[in-house]
Amino acid sequence: MLPADSSYTVIIPTYNRGEIALDTIRTLEQQTFPEFRVIIIDQSETPFTDLVNYHSQRFDYSYHHIDQPGLPNARNVGVEKVRTDQVIFLDDDCIPEADLIQQFDQAFKDSPNDVALIGGRVIEKGSMIFREGSGLTGGFVTRYGKTLKNFDTDTPGACEWAAGGNFAVRTAVYREVGGFDVNFIGTAVMEDSDFGYSVGRMGYQVIYSPGPVMQHLRIPTGGLRQTNPARAMLYRSHNSVYFFRKYGLKRYLPLVKAYLLTVAIKDWLSGKHGLSAVYYGGIGFIKGLRTPLRSL
Repeated sequence: MLPADSSYTVIIPTYNRGEIALDTIRTLEQQTFPEFRVIIIDQSETPFTDLVNYHSQRFDYSYHHIDQPGLPNARNVGVEKVRTDQVIFLDDDCIPEADLIQQFDQAFKDSPNDVALIGGRVIEKGSMIFREGSGLTGGFVTRYGKTLKNFDTDTPGACEWAAGGNFAVRTAVYREVGGFDVNFIGTAVMEDSDFGYSVGRMGYQVIYSPGPVMQHLRIPTGGLRQTNPARAMLYRSHNSVYFFRKYGLKRYLPLVKAYLLTVAIKDWLSGKHGLSAVYYGGIGFIKGLRTPLRSL
């Protein structure tokens, strides 16, 4: 491995979103930070030519195509190629502010040395998904499995996890905790919660900073979007159960089961998916009980 330097690497995992990812990369040409690298980890069925051939005079760019889809795996593959002290992860469908890297750098400089993971601000127009409560700062997990979050607030502070589409982490700590857990399958829901918990369990701090800002576009196709919304309950149930088992919280699984069933029925009644979501949720719950745990 090449020696680390004090710069930053931006990693963008992408899946079947070639044109969208290309637009995101182009926005990075406007970054004010003097030196950084960009790595694309493309899990699409076939490489996207314009991503393969992209060239920038502003930053060092590299493209890597992998055959195994899965967001946690893509993140880990990306970090294998990193030789900088800090890594920034961005979604492939976002518009980062021009000073995003500069703001992450300043946040690290202004924080104690034990701050290892910093979540940035996520703005999503027409949605409250990243603003679930004015009293929250960053991300938290309830004892019944709901992920509570407010990543669109002016208030900085400590939290349990950072949103996976806009966060920075010290590379050495990423490797120390073993990266992202690939047992968070499918839509990878709770993979970022798990990573934040892993960092916290190692004695480091996780914080939210409103300085590094990106606008999330929530493109309806590609990425983690599901052609069968009901099937997404399988992944949500599996990953929730696996998370609670991993952190020794099995006593809360009855609450988790009740919450997941409530979500499936509520979404069915609102027309988000069919009643089969209840079936998929049950299958996911069983699978989550059986998946071997990755050690902490």
